[in-house]
Amino acid sequence: MLRCLLAVGLLLSAHAFGAGGLTPDQQHLRACNTQAKQQGLSKRERSRYITDCLNGRKGKRPLTPIQAKNEACTKEADQRRLDGAARRGFMGECTKPDPVKHETAEHTREQNCNRRADGRKLEGEDRRKFIDGCMDGGKVVDG
Repeated sequence: MLRCLLAVGLLLSAHAFGAGGLTPDQQHLRACNTQAKQQGLSKRERSRYITDCLNGRKGKRPLTPIQAKNEACTKEADQRRLDGAARRGFMGECTKPDPVKHETAEHTREQNCNRRADGRKLEGEDRRKFIDGCMDGGKVVDG
């Protein structure tokens, strides 16, 4: 009886080790990892590829506009070798939609023009002309 149980135990363990002792899901993950390694993928590309592979998607899925913008900004930050706060600042500015960047830049320019007009103690029509010229960039009227 003991010999029979031992023989069955050996057969079961040999079967498990024959398949590498991995479940079908683990074998699938291993295959996806191997494919990603063969393609030389790294970081985000590798992660996205493995996710797609595990979900049964073939080929490359298209990125959303936000993902595409984020990818482009990440590559530029990598090329500039930015780290820490510099990288966070760059990414925050780079990933903003273009209308937001324009509004922010225009608001900053307006604040600077008003500050300069205050420094020159301009009022009324002179202040308006100065600020209009300042906002146009370079057409500053020295009142």
